[in-house]
Amino acid sequence: METCAVDVWTIPLTRESPNHLSEDEMARANRLRFEEDRIRWVRARSSLRLILSRYAGDDPARLVFRYGKHGKPTLLPFTEIEFNLSHAGDFAAIAVARSVPVGVDIERLRANVDMAALLRRLGETDLPQGEAELYQAWTRREARTKAEGGPLFTRPADDTRAIDMAAPPGYAASVALAGCEPVVRYRTFG
Repeated sequence: METCAVDVWTIPLTRESPNHLSEDEMARANRLRFEEDRIRWVRARSSLRLILSRYAGDDPARLVFRYGKHGKPTLLPFTEIEFNLSHAGDFAAIAVARSVPVGVDIERLRANVDMAALLRRLGETDLPQGEAELYQAWTRREARTKAEGGPLFTRPADDTRAIDMAAPPGYAASVALAGCEPVVRYRTFG
């Protein structure tokens, strides 16, 4: 299988950042019940806009998104810039590829979640034993699903490849490409 480069950015959501959101994104943020969740969501989406502006060569506030049937965004008119965002706890992960559908997932490890039961519910059967490994299996599955832009309960195609990626302590993360073996290039934000 062909290999394809994917840029991965890990963003701390505890750091203040400029707000680059559109009116509808602000309206969506304001519907979040908890202030802490709203702040993290705004920082994650603003970071996404700032990073994508580097690839598109446009102002972050002027970027326009279109959403697919299951919510996967596309950047207009720069449809060759494929991207995905995930955030959990104090971190966000953003993956960017050229002309290859990409998905990313980051999860904070939590002892009160039965990750094995969740994976079995998705039809996963060959499950690892440890908590961290179960979270890693979950992030691989979710990254593959997000790369395809489909519903979580639909099994991703065999040629959508996911790999584990570096994550902050206490987190698991994976990135996936549809039809390509990912080669990660870690990028620094700031």
